[in-house]
Amino acid sequence: MVLKSKSARVSLVCLESNGVDDTKALVAELCRYFYKLGWVLGTGGSITVKVHDESVPRSHPLIVMSPSGVQKERMVPEEMYVMSSDGFILSLPPLKPYPYPPPKCTDCAPLFMEVYEMCNAGAVIHGHGMEACLVTMVNPFSKEFRITHMEMTKGIQGHGYHDELVVPIIENTALEGELRESLTETIRAYPKTRAVLVRNHGVFIWGDSWISAKTQAECYHYLFNAAIKLHQLGLNWSSPNHGPNHSFNGGWGCGNIGRALDCMIDPSKRCILLNIEGTATPISFVTDILFAYVRNSIGEHLASTYDTEETQRDIILMRSQIQDDLEQGVGGALAIPPDYVGKDLVIASWLLMLKQ
Repeated sequence: MVLKSKSARVSLVCLESNGVDDTKALVAELCRYFYKLGWVLGTGGSITVKVHDESVPRSHPLIVMSPSGVQKERMVPEEMYVMSSDGFILSLPPLKPYPYPPPKCTDCAPLFMEVYEMCNAGAVIHGHGMEACLVTMVNPFSKEFRITHMEMTKGIQGHGYHDELVVPIIENTALEGELRESLTETIRAYPKTRAVLVRNHGVFIWGDSWISAKTQAECYHYLFNAAIKLHQLGLNWSSPNHGPNHSFNGGWGCGNIGRALDCMIDPSKRCILLNIEGTATPISFVTDILFAYVRNSIGEHLASTYDTEETQRDIILMRSQIQDDLEQGVGGALAIPPDYVGKDLVIASWLLMLKQ
């Protein structure tokens, strides 16, 4: 094979260096370690590290990448790929007998190369940890994960305890290689970030060296996990005091303390406590406070949740109830128009009915 790339030709000469062997062994060790953490289960995830060796020119570094479709907990150095700085494969893993699959470089290779070039990274980690996946699902419309006033934030390069950590979120695709465009656009838009979350998928994390990438990955996953647990307790992780979140819009940090506490109660000791108007609070509280709150808030609520399954179900039920009222001659009943008239008219008719 003729290597047209100067980087590839220079790097090929350095393949037998001790630094290459050491880096292969390091990546295999990290794969096993991350498997135990749950970040690279089911052959998912991948790791890549630049070779640091005096015999390898800094202008043409060698890059070691883990393969695809390999059991990460059984990874050995011989299974690694070695690549030039411009993406040429210089060294292939040996072919193993059945049932081992043929060697295949990670599908993340093009994405890793973009991170190396754009961020001058020394190592990149792509993991499928549960916390990295779930934290993107709390608010399916959010484009960022934000958290502040957490000690582990100090483990992220360029951040202190009082700083707000912002991690951009991109949408998942059927194939990892298809994430390339959105990943590069996001890195340009967030030059300070050292990580990008992929919704319902996982996370890419990088650092100046493998030590920096590993340390930051551990801190990021800690913060993702903390945010999920704070959310379950109804606490707002994005505010400095992490106090109770009273938001009702389903956004970040929104939770339900009652639901969280309910999960901690012995099922055999659960009960439902009901009261009637005027028992715990005066009847006027319902008519003057709760009804007024609904009238003042329903428009904003409908506008922000209109396309959700729950709100659409509520609209269907309301239409059915109004139809029954109209048939029975109930005063003040106004029909809600069909969906094709548009969201704004449907909401406006609902608000008009409440004013009757």
